[in-house]
Amino acid sequence: SGPPSDQHPTMLARSTFAAARSVAPMVQRMPRPDTIARGDRDANVKALRLRLASVKSIQRITKTMKMVAAAKLKGFQSRMIAARPLGDRITALVDAMPEALDEISAKDTTNVVIPFTSDRGLCGGVNGHVAKASKVLLADMPQDTTKIFIVGSKGEGLLRRTHGHMLVRTVQDAFGKPTSFALASEIAEEIVGSMKYDKATLVYNKFKSAIAYDTLSESVDSPETMEDRLAQIGERFEFDDEFTESLHLNDMMQFALAAKVYSRMLEAATSETSARMQAMENATKNCGEMIDKLTLDMNKARQAVITQELSEIVSGAAAVE
Repeated sequence: SGPPSDQHPTMLARSTFAAARSVAPMVQRMPRPDTIARGDRDANVKALRLRLASVKSIQRITKTMKMVAAAKLKGFQSRMIAARPLGDRITALVDAMPEALDEISAKDTTNVVIPFTSDRGLCGGVNGHVAKASKVLLADMPQDTTKIFIVGSKGEGLLRRTHGHMLVRTVQDAFGKPTSFALASEIAEEIVGSMKYDKATLVYNKFKSAIAYDTLSESVDSPETMEDRLAQIGERFEFDDEFTESLHLNDMMQFALAAKVYSRMLEAATSETSARMQAMENATKNCGEMIDKLTLDMNKARQAVITQELSEIVSGAAAVE
């Protein structure tokens, strides 16, 4: 049916033209398919270029950290070698003392486990090995009388979830400054003065080489326990009175604990530094492999864009002819 008789044909034509004009910009704004493809390829090249720059920056950082760790390793290793005889002689001195009587050894022993972990990460499995060895020891100890005294902030995160009820203290920033006997003496004094225990077990990484270390544990008796052991050979020592004997014995055992803490802290710090150097070397190699792969992918993407542009130019020239 035609338009109403009162509507003029010219008005209908104008309305149709206005509707078509309003739709025309929408049609013009729709990009061509080849334009979408070229835009995606350009965005891909840009993303690959940004990622390549990021990986190169990470490689420079890891290479620098490896060089810093290598420089620190020499200092830690020299001090560790100088401190090893002290810890070994203390161990030999304590081992030479006879064990306590059976009725004394059979009593419920109060233990304190002292894991030596790092304050920073990016050092491989150093902290994980210490935490794993500590958990194995804690599984065989009484749960209600055993305490954990952690040296190094990373050990707290590894042991708090499973053994948080045993944790009594975490010494943070223990390796921030050069390890000294004064710091080890403060840690030993805090251990002896803040809790009552019969045996302290030190868990640490013993340095072997720049690429290897062993996770070991060793025990140190408390001054009270050593009094029971020295009672077996009391005739070999002469003291003015019992107070003097107890005082000297307490000082000797605190010195023994401090010497062991000092020696084992240096072992742990040297192992941590060597592990960090190895980890940063591996990270640098991985970055190099990733850079090669990203460079190849970016070159392929750039070549695809250039090929597409050349084909468009050739097609346009052929259409003009």
